[in-house]
This record gives sequence, C-alpha cells and structure tokens, in this order.
Amino acid sequence: MRYKPKDHTLKNGVLCHLRSPLPADAAAILHLMKATSDETDFLARYSDEITMPTLREEKFLESTLSSPADLMICAVVDGTIIANAGLSPIAQRERYRHRATFGISIRKEYWGLGIGSLLLSAIITCAGEMGLEMIELEVVCENKRAIALYEKHGFRIYGTRPHSFKYRDGSYADEHLMLLDL
Repeated sequence: MRYKPKDHTLKNGVLCHLRSPLPADAAAILHLMKATSDETDFLARYSDEITMPTLREEKFLESTLSSPADLMICAVVDGTIIANAGLSPIAQRERYRHRATFGISIRKEYWGLGIGSLLLSAIITCAGEMGLEMIELEVVCENKRAIALYEKHGFRIYGTRPHSFKYRDGSYADEHLMLLDL
C-alpha cells in the first residue's frame, strides 16, 4: 500500500515528512536499518546481519508499494530518512488476514521528538483503511519508552516470552507480546 505523504512539525520545530519509501530509497533504508541496529539492543538483529543487496531491497520496496496487505512509512528530516515503520500480514491465509505485525525503528538522535507517535498514528489509520482488525508486535520488556508509546496508542500486553533474545555476550532479554484491537 502506498501512503499519502504528509508533513508534520516535530517537538523541536523541525519539519518531518512522512511518506512511503520508494525503490530509489533502498540504500537509505538499508543504512537506517544498520544504524538503528547499532544504536540499541532492542531491535531483532545486529547490524552485521543486515546483508541484503540494494537491488533486493529495491524489489522489496516496490512489492510493498503495490501490495494491498503491506505498508511501510518512512520519516524524512532534511532530506534524510531517519525512521521507518511497517505493517506486514501475519499470513496470507484467509483465517489470518485480519491480523498484521508492526515494526518501527528511529535514529537515536531523533528519539523523544514525537516521530514514533506520528508513525504509529499513521500506521493505525492505514490499518483500519486496509480492513485489518488487529495489530500485533513484540517489544523487549526493558524498552520502557516503546512500551509507553504503544500503550498510549491503545496496545495492551497479552503475554511475555522469556529469553526471546539471546545476545552475543550470552545474556537474554524477555519480550512482551502486545496487540491493538482496531
């Protein structure tokens, strides 16, 4: 699904443009994924695990734009993609089509400016337009900022998965399972 672009003013007065990432943004999206993975331990992968070739990311972004069941929205500040959020179907089978999973990443220097709330609001609105009934996500239990954002937008915790992440140093992190009924 293609998101209709919108401009917003952030808490610091800077203009933020929300739009669908295009195939031409593939390198910037891959750079964002690597950068955000280096900035926090709350994302599902290490930056060195992001090995997708740019051409493959271009094709993925193109398929997302033309899919009625997938959505990506990026946040652009001063011409640079600084955040990305997306919805993906749980499965294409009829019994699952009412559900989608959500993910988001924001460059650390832009935390606390309202970008997460802007992206999540846009995703929720589009999810309703797409006919979805439920958005699901997983969040590391220690990620209090993200949990507060999700709860602010109506998500609730329905379970906890112990030892969901195993870090390279041998330590673990639990994850909350959260959902939003639309």
